[in-house]
Amino acid sequence: MKEKLTALIVDDEDSLRKLMAMRFEQEGYRVLSADNGDDGLRLAEQEKPDVVILDIIMPGLHGFEVVKRIRENPALDRTVVIMTSAKSYKPDIEAARKLGADEYCIKPADFDELVSNVQIHLKKRRQGTPQ
Repeated sequence: MKEKLTALIVDDEDSLRKLMAMRFEQEGYRVLSADNGDDGLRLAEQEKPDVVILDIIMPGLHGFEVVKRIRENPALDRTVVIMTSAKSYKPDIEAARKLGADEYCIKPADFDELVSNVQIHLKKRRQGTPQ
């Protein structure tokens, strides 16, 4: 039997976090969630998810700091990180990529597109070609 992929959703917006969780569960993912950066990073380090959907502006650790720490952790080198934000500022997008995010999605996200991006980047990371 194929093991379920794990998605960690880190977002302080409760309704959006729940909607994303439902969408990933429909795709067969095991879903974990956190409403702040500190808990999100802790869960990422403990559970080593296949993908992290990460908001930028949250209580506790900022999303940029979380992605930076994920990328510094060799145990998470195959974890796909998709950053999300309601802001489409080019400097934020560039900073997210520079810190190691695989993708940057503007909220409200198109969930089908989000799932598709996750699948594309999971395949790339498994082949050893991130981003």
